[in-house]
Amino acid sequence: MPETRLLIFQTHGVAAPKRTYAPLFFALTAAAMGMQVAVWFSMEGVTQLRRGAAEQVELEPGSGVTLQTWLDQARDAGVELLACSHAVGLEQMTEADLIDGVRMVGVAGVLDRCLEADRVLYF
Repeated sequence: MPETRLLIFQTHGVAAPKRTYAPLFFALTAAAMGMQVAVWFSMEGVTQLRRGAAEQVELEPGSGVTLQTWLDQARDAGVELLACSHAVGLEQMTEADLIDGVRMVGVAGVLDRCLEADRVLYF
C-alpha cells in the first residue's frame, strides 16, 4: 500500500502559544503511523520558526518542554517543515532567520502539494 501523504497548514504563531502545539502533535502522530507529513507554516505561523522564538514557548509552564522541543521531534521523525516565503517577508524575516531544517515554499508550491496530498488539515 502506498504511503499516505498528509499536509498540515499552521497559521498560528508564538503570540498564540496554545494554538501552536496541535498541528505538531498531529504531525508527529501521523509520522509515527508511517505517513509522509509536511507542515506548512503561513501567516503568523512562521514566527515560531524564527531562531530562538520557539524556545521561549512552553505549553505547560515549568515543564521544560518547549515548542522548539516539538519542532525538533517533528523534524527528527521525518516531518518536513515548510515556511511560506511571503509570510516570512511580512514578518520582517529572511531565510537566515529560520531554524535549521526549514525550507521556504511559495504559494504555487504548496498548492501543488495540496493537489498531491491524500489529506490536508488546516489549523
